[in-house]
Amino acid sequence: MEENRKKVPFYNQIEKYMIVSMFLVMTVIIALNVVTRFVFNFTLSWGEQLARLLLVWTSFAGISWAGMINAHMRVTALSLMFKKNPKIFETIYFLGDIVAVIYGFYLSWQIFGVMMLVKNQGQVLSALPLVPKWIMYLAGVLGMAGMSIRIIQRRVGEFCSTEQE
Repeated sequence: MEENRKKVPFYNQIEKYMIVSMFLVMTVIIALNVVTRFVFNFTLSWGEQLARLLLVWTSFAGISWAGMINAHMRVTALSLMFKKNPKIFETIYFLGDIVAVIYGFYLSWQIFGVMMLVKNQGQVLSALPLVPKWIMYLAGVLGMAGMSIRIIQRRVGEFCSTEQE
């Protein structure tokens, strides 16, 4: 029975591992900050900003993962109207994936432009002066491009599996 289960390649698990580990670290930092604030009457100046940075990275990793598991945003009302006609249903989903891929790459390019502007200005996070601010924008670049790449990967995988049948 174990032999029948396909082993999922590591690269298909990257987002999941990133989300879990960053969320765990973020939870510990926020809990520590709450304890220090209400028990010891001081706050960790860097805790809130690091938690915000991790939240941004977690969110964009989730966007990339959503593209892989076919959970990205798209208009489903139109496709649900044609659910009884599988050809039209699949065509609408395919068009939705095309729009999502184009939008993801476009947004990634736009965020990259902002990231480079911030990088060239040499901005850093105020409570974490060793962390450049462009790191936060890098999450958007990788997340949106990752979503597009994962949608393409999923579609190619679906196409290859139907070809083998």
